[in-house]
Amino acid sequence: MIDFSKYKLWIFDCDGVLLDSNRMKTEAFANAVSCYPEECVTPFLEFQKTAFGMSRFRTLDAFFERFLGRQAKDGEKENLLEIFAEYCQKQYPSQPLTLGTLSLLDELQAMNRIAYVASGSEQKELRSALTEIGIAGKFRDIFGSPRKKTDLVADIIRNEAHIALDEVLFLGDAKADFEAASSNDIAFLQVSHYAADPSGMDILRKEFNFPHVATLAEVSISERTSS
Repeated sequence: MIDFSKYKLWIFDCDGVLLDSNRMKTEAFANAVSCYPEECVTPFLEFQKTAFGMSRFRTLDAFFERFLGRQAKDGEKENLLEIFAEYCQKQYPSQPLTLGTLSLLDELQAMNRIAYVASGSEQKELRSALTEIGIAGKFRDIFGSPRKKTDLVADIIRNEAHIALDEVLFLGDAKADFEAASSNDIAFLQVSHYAADPSGMDILRKEFNFPHVATLAEVSISERTSS
C-alpha cells in the first residue's frame, strides 16, 4: 500500500500525467520532420514515443545524429523547432486534463502540500498552456526545457530544502521521469494509462519495482492506494 499522506512536496510531469497530450506531441514531431525521407521519419517517430520526458531539443539532436546520420546544417534544427513550437502553441491549450488531475490538485492545495511541474516541454510554452487551461495557479512554479529534467528536479528540491527527500514524490509516465527521480533520491510513482510507451515502462517497472497507478484518480492523501 502507498501512503501518500507522508509526501509534502509533489512534482508532476505534464504530458501523460496532467494532460492527455502525448499523442499531440508525436503529431508535432511528425509535422516538423515530414519533409525528410520516410525511411528516416518512421523509425524516428517510433523512437520518440520511447523518449517522452526528453526535451524537443535533445530529441531533434537524436533525429539528425541517429536517423539522418549527419549533423544539422546551419539553421536546420532551429527551423524544425519553430515548426514544432507553432504546432504546440496551437494545440497544447486544447489538450484535456487526465482523469483525476483537478481533484488531486485541489486536494493538495486544501492539505497545504507544495506542487511543482517539471516537464520536458518548453518552459514558456508550458506555462502559457497550463495558464490557459486553468491549472497554473495550482503550482508553486512550472519548469520546462531546454534544461534537463534531472536538473529541474534538483532545483526544486533545493528551493524546498526544508522538506526531507523522503517526503518528496515525482509523478511521471516515462523513463526520463524515473531517471530524474532516482538521480535525485526521491520517490517515483508511474502514471500509466496515458503513457506513450507502456510496454517499455512495464519492463522498467519489473526491473526497479517502483509503484504505479493507472490515473491520478487513484491518488489521494487521505486514503492509502494499492501499488
